[in-house]
Amino acid sequence: TIKQLISSGINAEYGGVWAGPNAAKPYIEWNDLSRVLTDLLQWTRQPESRGKFDEVMYYSLKSLLEAANLDVKNKVANLSKLTQRDVDTVTVTIIATANLVRLLRNSVVNVPKNQFLQVKTGLLDTILDSVCFYNDVGTKCHRMKHKIPYALTYTPLCIEVIRAALQLTSNLCVGNHAVQGAVWARLYPNIFTTLLNSIDKQVKNYVCSILFHCTAWSGSQPLNDLMTSGREIVRMGVGLCQAPNCLEWAQLLVEGLICAERFMSVYEMCEDSTLVFTLLEVLSEKLKSNQNLAKKQMFGEIESAVPVTTFLFLAKIFAKNRQHVVELATGKELPEGEITVRILQILASVTGLFEYFTRITNNTPFLECVVKVLNEINQIKPIRFDQPKGEVAPDSSFAIRRELIKVITNMCCKNKSHQDKVRLLGGVHTILNHCVVDQQNPYLPQWSIVALRMLMENNLENQEIIRNLQSEKVVNSDAMKQLGIEVTKMDGDRPRVAVVHPQEEQ
Repeated sequence: TIKQLISSGINAEYGGVWAGPNAAKPYIEWNDLSRVLTDLLQWTRQPESRGKFDEVMYYSLKSLLEAANLDVKNKVANLSKLTQRDVDTVTVTIIATANLVRLLRNSVVNVPKNQFLQVKTGLLDTILDSVCFYNDVGTKCHRMKHKIPYALTYTPLCIEVIRAALQLTSNLCVGNHAVQGAVWARLYPNIFTTLLNSIDKQVKNYVCSILFHCTAWSGSQPLNDLMTSGREIVRMGVGLCQAPNCLEWAQLLVEGLICAERFMSVYEMCEDSTLVFTLLEVLSEKLKSNQNLAKKQMFGEIESAVPVTTFLFLAKIFAKNRQHVVELATGKELPEGEITVRILQILASVTGLFEYFTRITNNTPFLECVVKVLNEINQIKPIRFDQPKGEVAPDSSFAIRRELIKVITNMCCKNKSHQDKVRLLGGVHTILNHCVVDQQNPYLPQWSIVALRMLMENNLENQEIIRNLQSEKVVNSDAMKQLGIEVTKMDGDRPRVAVVHPQEEQ
């Protein structure tokens, strides 16, 4: 049985450890116990095995963990005076501690009773003590690695204990407000900040998972604390979403803050353009996930995957920095403008999600801003039919124009008032000027044509603009001349295509 297996590693003269919380502290052969724990780890992989843990067992495992921490603490108090035997003993003890914490971690998987018992027996406090203690030991050993070479071997061992302890803590936090409060009170903000600066990616990932579970409830105290005094933690969480880390739980943490209507606060905390860009990328990825229609119908639009207030905020940021887009689209270099362009791309996607974000698709001031920006760009740098290749960089001008026209297309779909607004602002003629065939930028004329269709649909005033168009002149591009094609004007303003001799190459 499990009791006999663990007791085999404990000196019998103390009566074993299965005597409850008041039992005497046992003398432990950590080397033997470590091998036993390795076998038990395999045993706890079976769901039926995890159900056999009881309160007395957890009290005993708590005693073992406290004894291990005490043994290591006494040995590493003065690293420079450790004998070789002490070095080996500490190594074995830390390994056994890691396996012990893993055993505790495995025992609570999908077993709510065991989760409750670990909290009741005080194991949670002991686990948090272990996290803090081994973080200090690992930091101390890493700092002294040049003076005491063998200290370097302790750092990765300490990290193994911290990993398992954080995993266990995260499991206990899931859906348990009492545990979340206890963990938050113990680790926020200093320990969280220290662990997020760990040299180990997995440690940082598990910390983010704990932060996620503690702040997953709208209006919770941990969430309010994080938004009011956790600026550095939020910034580090956003930073861990970008390369080279790209941590899954960091992204889930940031997504959770976005869905809890905290995007504006996180945006202002980021400050640095790199972090802001990363935040926008996380938002963009979240948009690609399926929206929850059932939740939307039950709680309203604000409770859908991403609150619409996020995009109303971005629309205001775009309007404020509209000149960045104009300058980039007309050939100027403006690094800070890339954030505004990314915001435009996100809004262009969002305005196409009519069933989820009606408040942004019906936002007339935002539409006016987009049309005016497109008009200004076209006025400064108009599209020409005979435009030489490479004169305007596709990524700086055509891509921006395409996104602007995409927004107009989406916001005018079956919206008569928006169709009229675009006409009154002169946007119909501007979009007509973008219906130019361009092999380098094929999507620009395609979106322009779709935009015209949306503007003309059931709108006689806009249709009249097309009917009254008159041809002014014929333009033959260099490419057409090289192919031997020439367009001429005939009676009635009808064009005539003539095939002439191609220009001979010089």
